[in-house]
Amino acid sequence: MSKTLKALAKRRTLFAAVLALTIFGAVYGFAATLSVGSNSLSAGNVAVASCQDPAMTPTGTYTTAYDQTLHSYKVASVTVTGLDDANCHGKAISVTLTDTTNANLATITSTVPASGDLTLTPGSSVSAAA
Repeated sequence: MSKTLKALAKRRTLFAAVLALTIFGAVYGFAATLSVGSNSLSAGNVAVASCQDPAMTPTGTYTTAYDQTLHSYKVASVTVTGLDDANCHGKAISVTLTDTTNANLATITSTVPASGDLTLTPGSSVSAAA
């Protein structure tokens, strides 16, 4: 039973992380109707290119840990790989964890590192069973 819950929790959280990364990429696509200046957004109409190389696909994985307060497993960390750190270094990134109804459980924000994978830790306990 415990292994089944762990597997289900991992699948749900992985889906949430992949969904968040997909939405992140889609936002850049929709940004074509916005005017983007140096780190600012405003209404306008200009083509905007994403910093992410289309040949690279970011993916998210996660780890879980038992939380005594929740009496269940929680999301311990989310690792994002496949980021275009050469072009996106220093740019904002966010990962949204959702439950099976797509309700937002937590959003973790950071910046793209100069190199390597990005590991994010939720600021609060996010149940892996959601």
